[in-house]
Amino acid sequence: MSSTVVVQNDVMETTMRSKTPPGMSAVLPPAAVQKRRAEEIIFSVFKKWGFQEVVPPSFEYLDVLSLGLEGDLIDKGYKVLDRRNGRDLILRPDVTPQIARMVAMGMFADVRPLRLCYSAPVYRYDPDHSGRNQEIFHIGAELIGLESAAADVEMIVVAIACLRGLGLTRFTLTIGQGEFFNTLLSKALISDTVKWKLRLAAAKKSLTELDEILSGVDVPQSLTNIILEVPTLFGQESVIDKAASIAGHWDDSLAALDRIREVYALLAKEGHGEHVLIDLGEIRSFNYYTGLVFNVFIEGSGWALGGGGRYDHLIGRFGSDCPSTGFAFDLGRLFRLLA
Repeated sequence: MSSTVVVQNDVMETTMRSKTPPGMSAVLPPAAVQKRRAEEIIFSVFKKWGFQEVVPPSFEYLDVLSLGLEGDLIDKGYKVLDRRNGRDLILRPDVTPQIARMVAMGMFADVRPLRLCYSAPVYRYDPDHSGRNQEIFHIGAELIGLESAAADVEMIVVAIACLRGLGLTRFTLTIGQGEFFNTLLSKALISDTVKWKLRLAAAKKSLTELDEILSGVDVPQSLTNIILEVPTLFGQESVIDKAASIAGHWDDSLAALDRIREVYALLAKEGHGEHVLIDLGEIRSFNYYTGLVFNVFIEGSGWALGGGGRYDHLIGRFGSDCPSTGFAFDLGRLFRLLA
């Protein structure tokens, strides 16, 4: 029998589908060896940068973790009943809110900055993307307690070090600034629900959907035109200047651009400029992101290998605000590249 890299439900024959839950994977030899090797290399990089491993629980109480989860992610989560006390449980749909909860609850020494890393699967049911796995292997890191641009740069540099450690050298990182889009939305007198819909449409880079939503609310045409232009702001450093010109005199929008300009300059100074592009249209549907975000792409691949960003208020949902940033790789996609 030939070796199988990954047995996935979405490519199995019907007889196999009846034996494996939809969207779940069985990692077989030699793929399991490749997966373990990728984990070991990435963890070795994390260790060099001072990150310590944590293992979050598979299940969380829904009423507790929901403080840090988006409504859409709660809907996509797998939920069961705790047979001991009747409380609702949710199978881990995202690791970052778990770590935020752990930090807020004082599970770590009150020392900042705090550098934590993990490797754990997350589980999400997405009926709109039936070909996407419901079990996604994530490996990532979180830097907690630093607000500076240098901290944003550190996480990007760590991600680059992981890629190079794996022998992946033909990659591109796109960096965006979610706060820029959020400041533009704040100028419009629209509900939070409409803002959320606009973020979802922008995350898909759907100008048609953005236009349809904006046409149904009372937003000045001048601001509508600016919002519609954001998904097109992609390219070299000059994109930042173009964004500044359309933002006009709004200080909060310009401040958001100052941060991404500083991060780009620091990355270029460290010799990573050739791998970095600006994408101000990179809007995350997760609204816990508050500032700079980034994605990792490998040449020849049509999907993001990983990404992350700044989330300064997520820990505050469980306690007191604490500036934080982090990222995660899709380990399943990653080790397939090494096959």
